[in-house]
Amino acid sequence: MIEKLYWLPTGKLTLDYSSLNQRLEPGKLVTLQIWSYLLETKDGPILIDTGMPESFIENPGYFNNTAYEGLFLPDMRKEDHIVSVLNKIGYKQNDIQAIISSHLHMDHAGGNPLFPNTPIYVQQAELDVAIGNEAYAPPECTQNGLNYRAINGDYELLPGIQLLSTPGHTPGHQSILVTTKHSGPILLTIDLAYTKENYEEEVPFATFDPQLANDSIRRIKTLMAEIHPTHIFYGHDLTQANTQKAYPDFS
Repeated sequence: MIEKLYWLPTGKLTLDYSSLNQRLEPGKLVTLQIWSYLLETKDGPILIDTGMPESFIENPGYFNNTAYEGLFLPDMRKEDHIVSVLNKIGYKQNDIQAIISSHLHMDHAGGNPLFPNTPIYVQQAELDVAIGNEAYAPPECTQNGLNYRAINGDYELLPGIQLLSTPGHTPGHQSILVTTKHSGPILLTIDLAYTKENYEEEVPFATFDPQLANDSIRRIKTLMAEIHPTHIFYGHDLTQANTQKAYPDFS
């Protein structure tokens, strides 16, 4: 069982609102909070996702003159970078015992190269599509040669940390079920569902395979009906982001 789960804000990203709900007409922008999560265990801290890359810092025009110009606008300061966030709460890079990468998109894996020796647990299907593919994400997210620990399907990393294979948003996406001493089981959907309505009402959102995404949501909902999590936290839900307490509060 995990001692504590902390929410770590790691910058913001503006994109089209239709990414959250594809029933909407494109053209309206929305700014999303980007999250990493820190797990305190008896063997040391574990990090879930590493936020956006260093190249986004004070660089809202990162995607200018690319196919993504105007579609993605990073809002990131130096203090939002994962190393700065960890330093602020008393940890150095070498303190992190393991990283769980939900997937290798720009807002989740940008800090991975700054932990070159740390085991990074990621689905093999995600590595297959992402590594070395700069069309998939910025190069920091798709870097070869890190200490990747490829897994296939559901995997118990430690008692209290269940990695759940949830492809759909990406080919190798995984969600995380964390069981803490304080709060019991907590589901971090990450991008299995951006929002509560994606999860509960199957409102379509940005996925590489909509049917596979729905299949993953339905599987996880069935599993959660047996587990009864005390909290389900959606990857980019605007309402939750406004109410979720971050470090030093914990669950």
